[in-house]
Amino acid sequence: MKKIFALLMIPIFALLLVACEDKKLPQEGINVYFFTANTGAEKKETIFNVEPGSKIEKPEDPIRPGFIFVEWTTDYEGTNPWDFDNDVVGNESVILFAQWEDLILTVSYNNLLDGRITSSSYVEEFRAGQTPVLPVARRTGYTFKGWYEYAPDFIRYPNTDGTRPGEAALTAIPSTRTTDLVLYAHWRIITVSVTFRANHPGGTSVVSNPPIRSYAYDTIVVYGDNFPTFGEVEGYQFVEWNTRADGSGDSILDNEMFGRTQPTTVYGIWIEA
Repeated sequence: MKKIFALLMIPIFALLLVACEDKKLPQEGINVYFFTANTGAEKKETIFNVEPGSKIEKPEDPIRPGFIFVEWTTDYEGTNPWDFDNDVVGNESVILFAQWEDLILTVSYNNLLDGRITSSSYVEEFRAGQTPVLPVARRTGYTFKGWYEYAPDFIRYPNTDGTRPGEAALTAIPSTRTTDLVLYAHWRIITVSVTFRANHPGGTSVVSNPPIRSYAYDTIVVYGDNFPTFGEVEGYQFVEWNTRADGSGDSILDNEMFGRTQPTTVYGIWIEA
């Protein structure tokens, strides 16, 4: 019976020996492993087969966007630094953990021209992963379109005030940002309608009202050849267009700068000829 059992076990032992030969044996020796971060950091190669009692060469500082490398430590929490000049490897493999400091990133705001940021407190520094809201800007005669990472390009995008068509402005710092942020304000000039009232003492039956026109802020008013010039009409001489019917308001003169930001009605001012 024992002989039969032994004969049966021979092929089983043979199979086990073949299986063991096919398996890769664990790496012998003492190794030094470098743990940089779970995500986003440059990896460092393991140092294999280190002699006990020997020093190891310090690797180049790893890179991790949004962070500054501080040091290597033997614990994850960073309480025990590894001194590459003096510390030696013991009789067991070791893991060295990279310790990091948040990189303080800056925000700069450009192309405000004569505008201003409305809030007194706004983000000028941030850390990677933070998403602070960006401030709003104001500029007389212009609508603030928002912040973009490029200056307005009026040559390529003249019909969209220098902004790439369809591109949304940044309202907050992206969570993926790991470098300093340079922002440019984009503006849309305000264009308003101007309504003309002839205001002749004889009424509109004597002098009719000219058609409504539109003018952009801070541009030259040009009435042009097609605009009616009244001169003297039924004993009255036309003087100017004014924002008040009695002439006590602002004059809106041909070939002068237009400085209105709201729809405006102007009145013809007449004096007796």
